[in-house]
Amino acid sequence: MNKRMSRLGVSIVALLLAGAGAILFAALRPGPTRAAALMSAITACRAVGTYGYSAFGYTYDDNLLGLPVGYVTSNGTLTMSPSGELTIKEYEVVNGQLVPAPPGTSQPFTFTGQATVNSDCTFSADLTMEGTTIPGFVGVIVDNGNQVRAMTVIPGIQVSYVSTVKVHPTTSGNNQQ
Repeated sequence: MNKRMSRLGVSIVALLLAGAGAILFAALRPGPTRAAALMSAITACRAVGTYGYSAFGYTYDDNLLGLPVGYVTSNGTLTMSPSGELTIKEYEVVNGQLVPAPPGTSQPFTFTGQATVNSDCTFSADLTMEGTTIPGFVGVIVDNGNQVRAMTVIPGIQVSYVSTVKVHPTTSGNNQQ
């Protein structure tokens, strides 16, 4: 009987050690990378593609983009790649006047940036302008990836992006529809 109890004890200890080893392996195993998680959220939210938009709002004195003070409207496109890279091309009108392109550039204004898309399809995006990264906007991807609702978080600029509708479902040859 002692031999049988001894074998049973060894078997239980071995089972416990195997279970502990599996738990330790699972705990120490590297999880998905940030890039993989981002691509997974972008794919799940069907965010890849080009969106056309209209935006309306107000620019305040000393705004980060140096736009004149006043009512602003904007029309353009936002393209998101599977890795969250953004390209925005837009025309800006402030107080009824087309804002001229900065010296050495042409219309439409072109911004690049990086979006972070969450599993609930909310997102934030940073923009790069003249080598400087600034907070750009926050929003949510809706209607199975066919529309975006967003607003700027650029200091001194209050703009809501409305009528943001997907006009082309592919980017870089990848169709996420």
